[in-house]
Amino acid sequence: MNSTKYILSILLLINSISVSFSQNNTDAEQLTDNFINSFQKQTIQSDFTIKVSEKNSVNSQLISGKIVLRANQFFLESNELKVWFDGKTQWAYMKESNEVNISEPEADELAQINPIAIISAFKAASQIQFSKIKNPQNHVIELTAKNKKADFNKVIIQINKTTEDLQSIMIEYKNGIQNIIQFTNYQKGVNVKPEVFKFDKSKVRDAVVNDLR
Repeated sequence: MNSTKYILSILLLINSISVSFSQNNTDAEQLTDNFINSFQKQTIQSDFTIKVSEKNSVNSQLISGKIVLRANQFFLESNELKVWFDGKTQWAYMKESNEVNISEPEADELAQINPIAIISAFKAASQIQFSKIKNPQNHVIELTAKNKKADFNKVIIQINKTTEDLQSIMIEYKNGIQNIIQFTNYQKGVNVKPEVFKFDKSKVRDAVVNDLR
């Protein structure tokens, strides 16, 4: 699978939520909720690296880029792809083919790209607890699949204890694939114009536009 497809389908899975946790697990769930809620109130910009490893690390692929997010809007750019989403319409520009696909994605499709939608989606399908993995700088939260038929085993989220910045998301699938997303140059409260989340045809005038709405 090429890296464009990895970015657009990197993270899937939405299931339903449940209830009963120990005090420690309740704290972990509350921390996750607080992070998601605070994220919705400000614009975030970050560089990212995604490492996709197949079973037993036989093959791996590295994808890097940057992302800007404001509530349910985002702009993502990698070497091969740019994606704009203004809250309703999504434009995906593939540099190699010089094509733009326009769509109005559903919530599960958005959860494949937006890190907060990713966390929210997996949260709904998981038991949440602090991980046995220890990191003195970070909160390490583990989301374990509640449904044995789920496609994933666990998700591990690391959030900096001091700054509350998202550091990484690791997803381990039952088919042996593992995705690790690392965030660097993480900035909160960034001032960006609304146009950042909309495709500007004038910048790629010769691109083929496919309206899939």
